[in-house]
Amino acid sequence: MKDLSPKTESLGAGGAASVSLLPSPKAILARIVRKWYWCVLSLCVCLPLAYLYAARQPQVYGKATTILIKDDYPKESVAATVLASTNGIVNTAATNLDNEIFLLSSHSLLETVVRKLKLDVTYWKKDKFRKVEIYQDSPIAVQFTQEGEAADARFRVVPLSETEFRLEKDEKDRQGQETGTFGKEVRFDSLTFIVEKTPRFSEAALNVPVIVRKTSVRNAAVGLRSGLTVKKANGKNNLVNISMRCNNPVKAENILHSIVHFYNEASLKEKNTRGRKTNKFIGERLAVISEEMRKNDLAVEKLKKETDILTDLSTALTEEYENRINDKKDLRELELEIKSIEYLKQYLEEEAEHDARLVPINSKIADMGIRDQIGVFNDTLLKKTSLKVNAGDNNPIVRELEANLSSLKDALKRSVNNYYTSLLVKKKNIQDQHEKTREHIRNVSSRERDVNYIDREQRVRESLYVLLLNKREENSLALAATEDNARMVDDVRGGNGPLEPNVPKILMVGFLAGLAIPVVLCVVAAMLDSNVKRRKEIEALTAIPVYGELPRKLRKLKNQEIVVNLEEPSELSECFPLLAERMVALSDENAGKPLSVLITSTCSGEGKTYLSVNLALSLAVAGKKVLLMDMDLRKGSLSSLLGGAGKPGIGDLEQAGEGGWRSLVEQSPVSAHLDYLFAGTLPDHPSRLLLHDRIRKLMEELKEQYDFIFMDCVPYSSLADAHIVARLADVTLYVMRAGCVKKRDLAGLQKIWKNGELKRMGIVLCDVEPHGRSSRGYAVYRSLDTSSPCAEK
Repeated sequence: MKDLSPKTESLGAGGAASVSLLPSPKAILARIVRKWYWCVLSLCVCLPLAYLYAARQPQVYGKATTILIKDDYPKESVAATVLASTNGIVNTAATNLDNEIFLLSSHSLLETVVRKLKLDVTYWKKDKFRKVEIYQDSPIAVQFTQEGEAADARFRVVPLSETEFRLEKDEKDRQGQETGTFGKEVRFDSLTFIVEKTPRFSEAALNVPVIVRKTSVRNAAVGLRSGLTVKKANGKNNLVNISMRCNNPVKAENILHSIVHFYNEASLKEKNTRGRKTNKFIGERLAVISEEMRKNDLAVEKLKKETDILTDLSTALTEEYENRINDKKDLRELELEIKSIEYLKQYLEEEAEHDARLVPINSKIADMGIRDQIGVFNDTLLKKTSLKVNAGDNNPIVRELEANLSSLKDALKRSVNNYYTSLLVKKKNIQDQHEKTREHIRNVSSRERDVNYIDREQRVRESLYVLLLNKREENSLALAATEDNARMVDDVRGGNGPLEPNVPKILMVGFLAGLAIPVVLCVVAAMLDSNVKRRKEIEALTAIPVYGELPRKLRKLKNQEIVVNLEEPSELSECFPLLAERMVALSDENAGKPLSVLITSTCSGEGKTYLSVNLALSLAVAGKKVLLMDMDLRKGSLSSLLGGAGKPGIGDLEQAGEGGWRSLVEQSPVSAHLDYLFAGTLPDHPSRLLLHDRIRKLMEELKEQYDFIFMDCVPYSSLADAHIVARLADVTLYVMRAGCVKKRDLAGLQKIWKNGELKRMGIVLCDVEPHGRSSRGYAVYRSLDTSSPCAEK
């Protein structure tokens, strides 16, 4: 047997445990099945409403096309082109497709479309439940004379004849009507306009209202933008898909054509403007660069004049280096020649007294006169020496030759001295020229840096000059061959049927809403239901043991209190033997001693009497000696049920004497083991009678005669009677009807159980909704032939 001692699980202050108390799907489904008429009613309301909604919604048509954005015209600036062409620094794309997509859906372009197509004025007619836009099919046209952002207006034009019409503010407003003539200006509702007939006007249009809606161009463009979709085609670089959704298919097609047309028109205007500005910019830059190149030429000319160089500086510098090298070479040769002259001069001075010696001829002496004089002197000296040997010193020819030798030698000395002097002067000149060349080289080197800087700028300007000339020619060619920036790849496509409203979808939504609303209501009702209806809720919120639960009585047994029937067993009748078995187990735990059982509840009408009678009868049928006492001395419900109203009972103990309770007991006609002790005469003060010592002695005597004593008492929380009787009870059955007790009341019940106010307290949950599976299982089990072990097969 289960231990019935208080549970040791840790509960909260209110006895709550961490168990979800949300309604189970099965409980929600059961509630929905019970409320099936809610679903039918909801469907009967939602489906007509959905159909009416679909019938009133304006029709929306869709059209689409694909255009190709050309990239043959450069979109970047000239500066970016120059940088990209020369240095490769900037790499700009020819066409920024994202920008073009934005331009195709820009408000400025859409406002142009609205103005050109006059979309700020729309015409509608009523067709059954919905209004239909009659674009290009309107029998009348309204020309507003007021310009600017006028306030939105709406009115009705009803043609009355070929010449007159009626203006109405609203269909129901008959006082604000006004009559006008076609083609004449009329003022109505602070607007001035002219109503004209169109080629669509006919006799069929008479007395048919045309709804005219006027809005500002800006608001019309905003409305147009809401139905326009522009996006890049999948996997394509320059293809753009454009789609339009509006209330008329012809209007959608015209809008798409107009968007492409005015986009091309704007792009052509932009190209021409850009081309003219580009030509102007290039011309200005060419003039500036030409002036800068002229200034560079003047600067180079000035530098060349300052350095006395008419050729290129690098060439002049090379020549100067060559001259310097030649000067050094000439200086070295001149020094050798000077040394040779000095030697010859010294030789002539030292050999002045010796005329018989020949004068040496040095090849370094470049003066041919001196060399000839030396040759003449040496020839004369040799002739003299030869004659002197043969003729003697006194020979007149010898003497003449000696005189010639003396004059030749003097002349040779003078020539050598003069030549020596000239060599020194020449050396001095060469040295001066060498220094001058060195200084000139220094000046030219410093000027070369300036010339290189000017030359580098000149080259850059020349390259830019040539590039700008080429760009000017390219820009001129582009202007001459300007074409549309976009072309339509596909013609406008789209079905003739409306995209919206989607009637099947709306009806499906209405059908689902019709099913969802009662379901949601059932779920919300189940979640908001704070009454205790299930055993697991009691077990989750309290630690009080649940002795059993009794299912709800069938409809045919609704007015029958005694349901324990041995001839026709049912699920309900089988629950009482289970509860009786629990009572027997409690008696066994009490060492087999008789048990006095208090049956009470929170409020009246929860099934105390119903439980008392059927439980007592179940134990009596099982052979237990049972006494059923009516301790409700205020109403006597048990006595009334069992036919004991007016019969003597507990209220008559004082008249019966101390040992005369046996005369008050009445045997049950259902079972010989079941006796009744009715309430008897209802006292004025029941609490005083129950507190009397004779009641305690009566209970002691009854336990000697009966195995179980059931005391049907008043509700525990409302009166003191149950508190008094509880002291006489060994076990307390606390009856709780499903759906009658609030969950918040379980906290107080948990406190009563924890404090031990009611001995061996246990809850019996009555009127529980039966589970279909257990009922069917019991019925199937009863229908089987249990004599065969294979009956189920």
